[in-house]
Formats: sequence, structure tokens, C-alpha cells
Amino acid sequence: MYNNDPEVRKKSQRALAKAFPRNHEGFANLMHAQLYFGYIPLYVYYMRESFNNYLPEPDDLKKPEGIEFDIVAELVKTGVNECNRGVGSLMTNTYHAKVLRLEDAEQVVTLTEDLNLGELPKTIMPYEIARNAIIEAPDRIAVIDCVCRNVRGEKGCEPRDVCIVIGEPWVSWCLDRDRYLNGRLVTQEEALQVLRECHERGNVHAAFFKDVAAGRLYSICNCCPCCCTALLSQNYLTAPMMAGSGYIAKIDKEKCVNCGMCEKKCNFLAIYRDKDNLIQVNEDLCRGCEACLLACKKDAITLELVDPDVLAPLDIKALKAQQNA
Repeated sequence: MYNNDPEVRKKSQRALAKAFPRNHEGFANLMHAQLYFGYIPLYVYYMRESFNNYLPEPDDLKKPEGIEFDIVAELVKTGVNECNRGVGSLMTNTYHAKVLRLEDAEQVVTLTEDLNLGELPKTIMPYEIARNAIIEAPDRIAVIDCVCRNVRGEKGCEPRDVCIVIGEPWVSWCLDRDRYLNGRLVTQEEALQVLRECHERGNVHAAFFKDVAAGRLYSICNCCPCCCTALLSQNYLTAPMMAGSGYIAKIDKEKCVNCGMCEKKCNFLAIYRDKDNLIQVNEDLCRGCEACLLACKKDAITLELVDPDVLAPLDIKALKAQQNA
């Protein structure tokens, strides 16, 4: 849905600029945003390249090709380096996600009016930077190819069209400018279908926030642990890229038959066998993504709420009710 009409592109450019404050920091983030949203494939390529060799099984990454990528390569790399400098700390991390249960993700893509919950409390998003739950024009939804899957070339998981961009100006910017993501507008019902199909595959529903998205929630990605750049950096570099859903997996030892299916499907390396070869959950690593529930055929796993004073769900209905109380 790439659009080369200069008037259309000017309109989306003005809309993007309005999302940022008119000060030095706002201008810097706007420049960074244009690189990020305009060249996401190259941006994610450089992010993944920066730690690829530290993974147990490094990939032969597929770098985006073309004169337009060559022109901006050094600028994009500079933006990635700036982002990477902060990913190891909750204090400085500017690019992160909140894990959502399916029902929480469904609330986001079925909003009927603009959402402005302001800055989320740290019990929901524990980061210092980029945690605004603001969505304008929530019925404007696009599905794009997962750049993390694409960067692995033929080894990338299928299907590729699993990332949901929500609201303006992000949808228009991506669709107007990035011809490589196969972006398309979808209805809320179609977005729900994407979420549900990804849920059945055991993917992680992750609501992403970024400083150069004006600090806002701007997408829900459906992530797999073999391709997702954020998941890989969390699992193998201990970078705090994904905040938990507010729930944690619990195993009923009476029902568990120790088959190990949950261990195979765990997205966060949180399920393991102890010295007695029994299945256990490392609660420090579990993010409550629900994948293990789907894998368990004996209904031996449940999700239990974490102490809400420590970590709470991103439950839009509950938060709106609190705001209106």
C-alpha cells in the first residue's frame, strides 16, 4: 500500500510532526522517528546484527537492499546505537513492550474511541521512558510483515503478516512510505482474527512502546522466540525488553504428567526440569504469555495474578473505569 503521492506524504508528515513537542528533544525524536518508521527493516536488521553472534545459534541475517537503504544506512545505524545504549536498564530503556493475554490484546484492537490513559503506572510498565497509553484513531489498523521474521530470510517463521500497527499517525506513516512491509489496512474484526490465529500458535502478544513513537503504544506484535529481536535479547542477553502480563504460570502437580510440552512451548525459557526431572516454573523469567496453557493437554497449568502492587495487567476496561471514577 506504498503511496508515492507527494500530497498524501506531506499530510502524514505533518501528522507525525504534531505528535512531538516543539523543543530540542521533540525535534530529535521526530528525526529518529522518521528513520524508524520509514526504514524499519534496516533498523531491526542493525539491532539484531548487534547481538547476533552472542546467540546460541547465530543466523545468516538478510540485510535490506536498495539505494534508499544505502543512503540512510549510517543515520539508521546511529539511531540503533543510541537505542541499544539504553536497553539494558529499566531506567534508560526506550524501546520495550508489555506482554498481553489474548483478552487484553483484544481490548486494544476493538477500541471505539480515542484512548488517553496518559502515562501508565510503573506497576504496569516498569520503565522510566515511553509508557503512554494514548491511541488516536484506534479504528485505523494496519497489518504489516514482521521485520524480525523477514531479517532471518528463509529461516524466518511463517506467516509473516502478524504485526499490528494501531492508530495515527503511525499507520499512515508506515503505509505511505514503507513499500517493503506489505502493509494493508484491516478492520477490527480482521485484527482480532490475526490475534487469535497467533494465539493458537503460541505467540506472545506484545504491546510495543518507543520514545520515537512519542512514547506511546503504537503496535501489537505477535512474537515467536526464534525470530523476535526483543525476545531474543531478553532471553539471551537479559535485556529487560518485555514487561510481564501481570500473570504468572502455576503448575498443578496433581494433574501434571511431566510430558514437557509446556517446556518446549515456553517463550521465555521459564519452564525447566529440576534435578529430579520434574517440570518447574522459574517465576523470575515467566511473563504470563499463555503459551504453556495452550500446550498443556491435561489442564495442569493456570495463570495466576501477580501482586498488583508489583505488576498489574494492561487491562484497558479496568484502567478506564479507574480514570472515570
